[in-house]
Amino acid sequence: MNYCCVKSVPQPDSSFETFARPVADWQTRLTAGLTRSLQAADQNLGHLEEAILHSTRDLERKLLAEAAQKKADQSPPVCPVCGHKLSRGTRDHPRTFQSRFGPVTVQRLRGWCRRCQGWCFPADHALGLSDTGGASPSVQEMAALTVSKMPVTEARAVIERLTGVKLPPATLDREARRQGRRADKKRAQLDEHLRTAQGCPQMLPLPQAPFTLVIELDAWNIRERDDWGQSAIRRAVGQEPARWHWVYGGTCFRLDQRVASDGGRARILSRGTVMTRGGVDGLREQLFAEAQRHGLAQAAKVLVVADGAVWIWNLTGDRFPQAQQRLDYYHASQHLWAVAHALHPEDEAAARA
Repeated sequence: MNYCCVKSVPQPDSSFETFARPVADWQTRLTAGLTRSLQAADQNLGHLEEAILHSTRDLERKLLAEAAQKKADQSPPVCPVCGHKLSRGTRDHPRTFQSRFGPVTVQRLRGWCRRCQGWCFPADHALGLSDTGGASPSVQEMAALTVSKMPVTEARAVIERLTGVKLPPATLDREARRQGRRADKKRAQLDEHLRTAQGCPQMLPLPQAPFTLVIELDAWNIRERDDWGQSAIRRAVGQEPARWHWVYGGTCFRLDQRVASDGGRARILSRGTVMTRGGVDGLREQLFAEAQRHGLAQAAKVLVVADGAVWIWNLTGDRFPQAQQRLDYYHASQHLWAVAHALHPEDEAAARA
């Protein structure tokens, strides 16, 4: 591959050859599919939807490939990190990524950044592919949303059924975790801004009257598979893959943010939530920042409600030393019932009294 001069970016072409070539064939296939559905007595609106979806997918993939290539071709030959002009550029470096319409390949320019001392592909940044192993932003979003709600194997089946995209479980897991790391990085940046004047826009508006800030904490075990594809390797060296992990969580809200719905049910207008597998230390820093956003420094009263775990009260003493600490109703009643049944094992009425 020969080196080329990194010149200015050409103006984008607003025409698409995809529309001129396969549209007639697509129209013929789609018409045939719809006709079959219309003539079949056992097919309904859902079958018509499926016929349109499947007949259109190849056209959509070709159109996306052409548009993505145009986007790549007009990407400025500068470093996406520092903005420095690239040198030693070479063209036609292919990259295939999974889109919601199927695999798409794009040819890109690669250049050397003297300031960052590294190779880079400006088109990857323009297309949103800089930090991914081969999934489009749309597929990244699908992976993050579904895997956050259900196990990977179920998410894979749901995505394939609703979109037609077939993704390996390892790809789904990797993309969901990558989005999680991006969210963690963004939270860390926002938390850091709270220590400076940049954090002012994050603060919840303060009321005129004194208010109470409520903080709740807990932890629980979740089953989450790590290191997809590495289980056999780990077992071969005597390491059983971990499946269960502790998640530490906390939430905070102000009582002045409490309103009632039309049915009389209490609702909270603004609630800050933190969930992390980063242990107690990770929860401590994130929850402290979340409490600051909700007016910790101006609160007339801080109330921590939790169970009887020692780590919770240690964290409270470290970050919220002036807070009142209260055992939550569920655990208080649970402990009280344990004592009542111990005192009156055979007399339910006496235990209840």
